[in-house]
Formats: sequence, C-alpha cells, structure tokens
Amino acid sequence: MARKVRIFVEDSPQHVMLKSLDKLAIFKDESDYRAFVDILKESSANNDLAVHAYVLLPHIFEFLATPSNEDALSKFMQSIGRKYVGYFNKKYNRTGTIFQGRYKSSLVEDKKYLFDVMLYIEKMASKEHLFSSIHKNLYGKKDEIVSYHSLYKKLGFTDEQRVQKYREFFNSAVDYERVDFIAMCLQKQSVTGSEDFIKNLEKIVGFSLALKPRGRPKKEQIKKGKKMYKNLTILDKEKHKDLKINPLEDLNFAKSAAHIPLLANEVTQVGAAFPVVFTAGEIPELTAIVSLGSESLAINEDGKWITAYVPSYLRKYPFSLASTKENPEQKVILIDEDSSLFSKSKGKQLFKKGGDKSETLDHAINFLTSYENQMSVTLNVAKLISESGILEEREISVGEGEEKKVLVNGFKVVNREKLNALSDDILADWVRKGIMTMIDAHIKSLDNIQTLFEIAQRRQS
Repeated sequence: MARKVRIFVEDSPQHVMLKSLDKLAIFKDESDYRAFVDILKESSANNDLAVHAYVLLPHIFEFLATPSNEDALSKFMQSIGRKYVGYFNKKYNRTGTIFQGRYKSSLVEDKKYLFDVMLYIEKMASKEHLFSSIHKNLYGKKDEIVSYHSLYKKLGFTDEQRVQKYREFFNSAVDYERVDFIAMCLQKQSVTGSEDFIKNLEKIVGFSLALKPRGRPKKEQIKKGKKMYKNLTILDKEKHKDLKINPLEDLNFAKSAAHIPLLANEVTQVGAAFPVVFTAGEIPELTAIVSLGSESLAINEDGKWITAYVPSYLRKYPFSLASTKENPEQKVILIDEDSSLFSKSKGKQLFKKGGDKSETLDHAINFLTSYENQMSVTLNVAKLISESGILEEREISVGEGEEKKVLVNGFKVVNREKLNALSDDILADWVRKGIMTMIDAHIKSLDNIQTLFEIAQRRQS
C-alpha cells in the first residue's frame, strides 16, 4: 500500500499549503510569527528550497517554492514541522501535533501560472500584513526567505522595474476563474497547468495527472460495485398489499459488492475477518473491503457469508429508508421490487388485510430506523477521526514499477504515529467514548488484506 504520489519535476515550482489542526491558532502573537520565520530561513537554506512567495496566517502556512531535488520539499516540511511544533508545545505547555495531517501540494506550470499563484498567496492577507512575501515582491523590501524566480527576474533589468511590473499584475482585475482553478488544484493536489503541460508530464511519469471531475471520485472508486438495489420504489400499502417476503438466506444479490459499509459497533466483528478502512471522500465512511477487484470474497458459491457475523447493511435488504425532498425529516420506506425475496404466493405478508403493517414489516422498519441512527453516529465518529489529521491514503497493489497493478484504491487508514501524537486529552476522551477500541480494531483488521489474497488464491485453485 502506498501514499498518494507527489510529483517532482526539475525546476518546477510547487504550491504548498499546511493547515493547523482543528483551526488551532498556531501563531498567537508576533513572537510566534518571528520564531516561525527564523525556522523558515534555516530550513529553506538547509534543504535546497527556493521560496518565491509565502504567507503566514493564524491557521495556515502557504507558499510557492522550487525544490532542487526530489526530497527537498518533504525534508523542508519535516524540518519546519518538527522544530516549530517543539517550540509551540514548549511555549504553550501542550503535546501532540498542531498541523492537520500531511501538507497539500500542487505542481505548477510556471510559464502560465507562476504569477497567478504568487498573487493568489499574497492576496490572502492585507498589504500591511507583516509576515508575507508581498513586501519583497511588491515593494522591493528585504526578505531573506524569498528567492526571486527566473521569470520574476525577467520582468525588468532592475529591482525597481521588476517591482513596477509585478505591481501591475497585482493591481489588475482579478480573474476569478483562474483563482478557483488554482484553489481546486491545490485542494485536490492535482497539477496547476494547461492540458498540453499535463499531457507531456503524463508521458514522463507514466500515469494520469489530469484533474478529475468535481465531486468525490475516490469515494466513487471504493463504492464501485456496491450497489445491490436494482429497482427501488416507495412501499405502498395498496400497490403492495399482496406482497410477501421470504427469509434472507441467499446473499448473491451482493455478490458484486466490493465494499460493504459498516457501523462503528461492527468494526471489531467484521474486522476479525476483513480489512476495515475509511473511504477517501469529503464525508468519510467506514467500510469493509471484501474484494480485490472481482466478485466478493466474503460470499461463497452458495450465497452465504463466510463468517458468522453478517453486516447489518446486508441484513436490511431488500428494504431501505430515504428522506422526502419536501421534508428531509420525513422518512419513507423503499423496497427493491426486483428482489427474489418478494413473492405473492409464499412468505410472510407485509400488510394485514385491513392495510395495517404486519409484525414482519414492523420489525423491518424498526431495524431500518436503528440502522439509520447508528449510521449517523458512525459518520460523526469517522468525520471526527478524519478532521484530526491522522488518516493517510492507501492502496492495495501487486507488482512493482511497470508491472505494478492497483487492485483497490480510494481509501484511508489510521497512521499509528499520528494517532499517538494527538493530545492526551483527546486520546483520553476517545478512550472513554470507545473510539480507541474501534480504531485499534480497524488497525488490526488491516492484517486481513493478506487474508483476501489467500481466499482469492483458494478459489482460483
């Protein structure tokens, strides 16, 4: 399993953003800013990094820089993170990280976007803000952190000419389309560049770098094949008055499901047999990986789940619960009309003769309601864990180099080191709430990735 790939191209600048954890103010007074500036000077010099633009704000450190080698940027970020976290925690008598996970970065096509990104960064604060490269790039004042980019130097033969030209850029009308594009590229960690530039890069690195359509592509990847409802329709006591349902004994309706959503209280049981991970979308979910790219390895040829505990997501089939457009608080019962569990000749009635709900339907509705309530709790827990910055992207793959084949991607797992670096009060709170028990079960479940390979091999044999 590998982290998200960061692209390095010689002499190409990188747009980088590092956020504080949970909107923590990492600069509480001027001395904090100055301490960080001193660390910046030292770290950029020691790690072969030329900083062209930067801004320090209470919750964000954002900059544009050209690394001289493939490791320069990561070493620079490690250096400032380690040194400033140590300074901050000692001064304010705290422990744990102060930053939100890994930094975000976007390779920039300098010929088309260098000045746009510089302006994007320097306009994040007012012109009077002391801790920004604006004072050197816009006013020509001394700043030991900033190194002029070659394109900036070409703006004129003297510092005055360069400042004057850059000032024209700064005062020109804002192109909001380009601003949005820069922000989106950084957020998605895609290349800030033209289509031709990206295509040329793809030939070099050997994989796609284009910005994916807006939305949650990674979440869709991990949900691929999960759909098991074929024809959902609202349950109607007139239309479905004669409908009967049979016991859920055959799970082949979920045979193509590569991932099964889980409730927080199911992680220990399901994680004993399958890897449990977090989806990589904006709204993370807990899910069990049950496939390596083909059919589900958790359901055998007889349509049975291969372990004793069946996830509740499957047990609620063929029913589902949904909100109405008119009133989101109002819920309606849905059924998969194409499900083989329904019949008009055998099974248990959904409605009594007078149209009232049968005991069977009441039981199904109670189960759906309980599932929805527990899922709401699960989503809140997953969101809390995601916001703590301890999740990192992973993938399941086989082979190396040109022979490498990605089997599953679009998911995240807890990084144990980042978890241990959280503040003691946070960890204690999570222990009391049972979140640590769930996280431990999640981390332990990752050993079952090998189990999936073993199941797949046995079935092929």
